[in-house]
Amino acid sequence: MLYVSVMLIIAATISDGWSTLNFSDTALIAVSGLIGIFVGDVALFTAMARIGPRRTGMLFTLNAPMAAIGGAIFFEERLSASSLGGSTLILLGITLAVIYGNPSEETGVFERIQGSLFVGIFWATIGALGQAGGALAAKPILDDGADTLTVAALRAVIATAAMWTLPNQTDRLTRSVDKTPLLRFDQLKLASSALIAMVCGMTLLLYALANGDTGIVSILSATTPVLLLPLQSLVTKKMPVPFAWFGAILTVIGTSLLI
Repeated sequence: MLYVSVMLIIAATISDGWSTLNFSDTALIAVSGLIGIFVGDVALFTAMARIGPRRTGMLFTLNAPMAAIGGAIFFEERLSASSLGGSTLILLGITLAVIYGNPSEETGVFERIQGSLFVGIFWATIGALGQAGGALAAKPILDDGADTLTVAALRAVIATAAMWTLPNQTDRLTRSVDKTPLLRFDQLKLASSALIAMVCGMTLLLYALANGDTGIVSILSATTPVLLLPLQSLVTKKMPVPFAWFGAILTVIGTSLLI
């Protein structure tokens, strides 16, 4: 998060986006950062460490219907018939990709369960709820024309401050069964992950929220398990079963219905 904050502050300053924020916006951005990043991302990584990316990914897709329901309640967003059908196909495709995406149980860290399965499920669900809540909290600020990079930067700074303020408390709640110290090369991995996943991914997600319905954006952002299929094949050297690829096809068809 330190890497993310520094990168986004530099980007927001270069784009001169700080002038687009009002002081009154800070409260909602703080809520978005604390719920979406501090709670959501910490819970997501905690779940992934305990029950692996496949199970975590399946549970994390709950953020899509959660956000869609929130969008309907708070912003009166409504899905058209084609959008509803496309969203259904996408969620079905994601489910198939997650269930059948792992070709074998013998994939080491990807399928290993550490500690209680129930605890892992709990944290994945909290992560999904946090992601949905963070998106809903940020949308009014983005709709008012706030600079996306600046909103992302302020969210990151607030969440980072919370993480570093309460390190001992959060560590006791979220630590994995196995814990190893960070090595020098790990810092490069963390910086790369920060750039790709948070600086690029999170900022693009906020940009999409500023220009689209919360439900649709959240459903599209939940397609990560489908995008992971070819990447996981490269890492594990094993191809997912046909049902997983069928899920990917359904996701593509569903996405085309949203356009």
